[in-house]
Amino acid sequence: MGMALDEPKEQDKTFEVRDWTFLMDPEMESAASQGGGVYVDFVEDGFRRGYTVQMLNSNAGDCGSCGGGCG
Repeated sequence: MGMALDEPKEQDKTFEVRDWTFLMDPEMESAASQGGGVYVDFVEDGFRRGYTVQMLNSNAGDCGSCGGGCG
């Protein structure tokens, strides 16, 4: 699972969290539900800097990141 800046498409699922709008491809909704939801975090750890996307289920682990390109 990754994250990118994008414009909404008709089939996208839209989620509002505080002042942020998140879009999710409908095919990923099932995976996110099975993983207990999705957690987006900003990480600064040495040379690793950027947003990460993780499943809330602790068994799912790290699902990818944008690296520094999203910052």
